[in-house]
Amino acid sequence: MMITVYGFGKVAPQVIGITRDLRVLWALEECELEYQVRGLDDFADELHGPDFLALNPFGKVPAIDDDGLILFESGAIVSYLAEKSGKLMPESAAERAKALQWAFAALDTVEGPLTEIASIDLFDAEAEWAKLRRPALVELAHKRLEVLSDTLGKTRYLLGSVFTYPDILMALAVRQIQHTTILETYPKVTAYLARCYERASWQTSFDEYSRRLQGTGAM
Repeated sequence: MMITVYGFGKVAPQVIGITRDLRVLWALEECELEYQVRGLDDFADELHGPDFLALNPFGKVPAIDDDGLILFESGAIVSYLAEKSGKLMPESAAERAKALQWAFAALDTVEGPLTEIASIDLFDAEAEWAKLRRPALVELAHKRLEVLSDTLGKTRYLLGSVFTYPDILMALAVRQIQHTTILETYPKVTAYLARCYERASWQTSFDEYSRRLQGTGAM
């Protein structure tokens, strides 16, 4: 059965290229699984319609339907796809535990301040509260990225020489601040991102995503 991915069909232009459905699309390409995309119109509030809320009660994308198995949360989906396909997933129990560790690090530790920075810069840059809040977020982002940089100074990817599913989660978490100058301080991180984005699976998934959303950002 073909996996159905629920992602964005129309979304604010500011976030095209950093939405979380990209994580799932990239993983599907890496895992060589067949899929189709059902794009939801964020402007028409389709994410909060009864049909989609039956799949994800939080009203957020992505979600997938794999022959009746419904999953939401991008990290859970990417991990599931790696397990299902046998790709992107280490073989040993110890390495699988390390992969899970880095998946949580990407989504829980690293991503938080980066998402807030992106949200401020893209939607609320002129708000007084945002100007007061942003410096603390940048400071926290530097602390997180310093640790990531130290790790990547010793290894090609998060788990060593092999690209695994937490690399998808980490690369796209960090991608959210590509519009800032923060990453200029971390050449090891930017080199890591370049390695990730050189992968044919990323280029295919991003190109198809871009074609689907091209011209859809205007209300």
